[in-house]
Amino acid sequence: MAEKKRKKRKHFSKLMQKKLVGSFALVLFVLLGLNLRIVYITAKNGDNYAKQVLSQKQYDSRTIPYKRGEIQDRNGNVFAKSEKVYNVILDCVAVNGGDEEEQAKLKEQEIDYIEPTIDALVKTLGLDEAELRSMITDPATSGSRYQVLKKGISLEEKQTFEDYTEIDSEKEYTKTDLARRKCVQGVWFEEDYVRDYPLKTLASNVIGVGSNSGGASGLESYYTDVLSGTDGREFGYLDENSDLQRTIVEPTNGNTIVSTLDINIQQVVEKYIAEFDAEYGKDAEDGKGAKNIGVIVGNPQNGEIYAMASNHGFDLTDPDDLSDKYTDAELKSMTEEEKSDALNEKWYNYCVSESFEPGSTFKPIVVASALEMGAITTDATYVCDGGEFVTDTEIKCDNIYGHGDETLSDVIKNSCNDAMMQIGMKMQITPFLKYQRLFNFGSRTGIDLPNESTGVLYDRDSMHEVELATNTFGQTFTSTMIQEYAAFNAVVNGGYYYEPHMVKQILDDNSGVVKNINPVLLRQPVSTKNADFVLSAMEQTVLDGTGKKARVPGYRVAGKTGTAEKINPETGTRWEGKYLVSFIGCAPVDDPQLTVYVVVDEPNVENQETGGYSMIISRKIMMEVLPYLNIPQTEEITDELLQELELTREDVENGRNAALIKEKSETTETDEYGNVISSGTTAETDEYGNVISSGTTAETDEYGNVISSGTTSGSTSSATGTTDAQTSQTDAYGNVISGSDSTTQGTTDDEGSAFHSNIPAPLQSQDSGDGVSTQDWITNEKLGIDENNNSY
Repeated sequence: MAEKKRKKRKHFSKLMQKKLVGSFALVLFVLLGLNLRIVYITAKNGDNYAKQVLSQKQYDSRTIPYKRGEIQDRNGNVFAKSEKVYNVILDCVAVNGGDEEEQAKLKEQEIDYIEPTIDALVKTLGLDEAELRSMITDPATSGSRYQVLKKGISLEEKQTFEDYTEIDSEKEYTKTDLARRKCVQGVWFEEDYVRDYPLKTLASNVIGVGSNSGGASGLESYYTDVLSGTDGREFGYLDENSDLQRTIVEPTNGNTIVSTLDINIQQVVEKYIAEFDAEYGKDAEDGKGAKNIGVIVGNPQNGEIYAMASNHGFDLTDPDDLSDKYTDAELKSMTEEEKSDALNEKWYNYCVSESFEPGSTFKPIVVASALEMGAITTDATYVCDGGEFVTDTEIKCDNIYGHGDETLSDVIKNSCNDAMMQIGMKMQITPFLKYQRLFNFGSRTGIDLPNESTGVLYDRDSMHEVELATNTFGQTFTSTMIQEYAAFNAVVNGGYYYEPHMVKQILDDNSGVVKNINPVLLRQPVSTKNADFVLSAMEQTVLDGTGKKARVPGYRVAGKTGTAEKINPETGTRWEGKYLVSFIGCAPVDDPQLTVYVVVDEPNVENQETGGYSMIISRKIMMEVLPYLNIPQTEEITDELLQELELTREDVENGRNAALIKEKSETTETDEYGNVISSGTTAETDEYGNVISSGTTAETDEYGNVISSGTTSGSTSSATGTTDAQTSQTDAYGNVISGSDSTTQGTTDDEGSAFHSNIPAPLQSQDSGDGVSTQDWITNEKLGIDENNNSY
């Protein structure tokens, strides 16, 4: 039997086996060392490596703009708001197809993004084809991912583009249309806000110009910090899986301010300003009936302003338009500084920034002050012989023939300069200056509007007998409308000086109350007893004195006229024939709830000083506003009065109807005083709408400085008087058409027209309306007054 041969197995020698085990052990040792090294490096520098990885990811971020707060009237009607718009942004890199490698691939596939994108932008948004093509291909911009093509397009315009370019999975498209839509690349929309003024010109000088970058004038400027919010931010990046990751920090919107203005009252005021311009501006180059007209309407009991306007308003929706004053050639030649100055002049608020000699509307403040300091008494009598010699200067009364014997009430009723100079002599210089200061002349009132001027006063060193004499009837010093308005209110409301203000409430963007801005009572410069005497005298002024054209059928009105001779800027002397005429009045006398102050600066008529322009404007405003505010009639309407005022009962009824058909907006729930109600609660108020704090009343020291606030005030009624019929035919504003007015003692309808060429000009203005307080140059030391307003 044959034996099978077995193959021999080969075995590693013992030496070889030892070498292999050693090599394997060495490899394991190296791998273990590497692992330990990786663990060490990761533990030590892991954060740094993670940051390096994240830094290589593709990020994008964008600003989410905040929404600027609204400006509302006292009833929630909107003066200013922010509307969402969109900026069209172009990513030129995306339109060109990305980097060179990506562009090469698209070229191979014969895919073009440029033409379809340009086509879509031109057809839907009306952009310029040549400009787009240049932006996409120009080396200076072709590498940009952010080019602003158009700002501020509407949601409708945005949707038009999207409808033309987006692909809806539920719709069917032709092959060509689908390819076109897919090739529109690199266009996206950035959210933004623009300021919108739905009422355009209404209250333009008060509301002012604003945007998310800030306010340039008016309330937009003064309250810009309140109206402004904080931008949000959206961060995004593509991770390693090309998934978009985003983080959003939401914006904080601005707060809304609720003003004291009433849209309906503002419209009434502006209507009668426009009516005056239309009547007397026909022959004027600028179409204005006067160089300036200013009107302030408000509540004398708490300082709230219901309306403020001039005849130099502008369109808030196009505030930079200067074409009405300058030619194209002039605009092109302007420097940026000149253009800025022109815009500031256009946005100028006459009622707070312009200072002028107030004239006789200042007399009631002087009489109240003289009574308060004890220089005169209510039963004092005076003799007006047509003027006074002050040192070596003869200063005439407006009635150059003299008013004869007068009571103190007659002095105000007749607007007698002679008697006022006698009163000033009794007051003497230092106390006179003290009371000017107590009524806030020479200082800012504190109204919440920018660029308030201070006017210019004499101090103890510069005032002498002549300056004292002329100051008593409102000349040789300057003040603003808002200063005179606030001081007058302090006389007619029982002696309390309230800081005038434009805003009563601040709301968040959900209409929740952030802050109620309560009336600020600064001081009581005169007692209620003395204030009420002057109020009574001013009623006689309207009933039987210089203010008869200001009477309002059905209501007792008190007020004071003013006629100030202007200064010729070239000569520095009185300008014959140039006047600033004014009227300030309140109603009803037994409980004043409305003050109207009208200034007509250089009316465009031949005899500026003789017409009752300001009084008629005031009367027309009151005839509508008093019934609108639901203030009951206090007097019977007589045919005799209507005949004197050249009115009919239909005129009165039309005025009432015009007011009553204006319904207050109900967009915001308010209490009876216009305070916005939040969470079902309202602030406790007195009968005039003043917020009551802790149920306390104002406590003042003997100089009228408030120790604790919260005062309410009142006034007493005054006696009625008789009226005299007019003897000359006049137009609607009292301008004489035919005949002549006889100047009789104590019964003239307007202040006299005697020209005072020897009255010096006021001090050169030291305030350009930039809000600089004259406290810097009229010091207590100069006035001889201590910190408590005591004379020494």
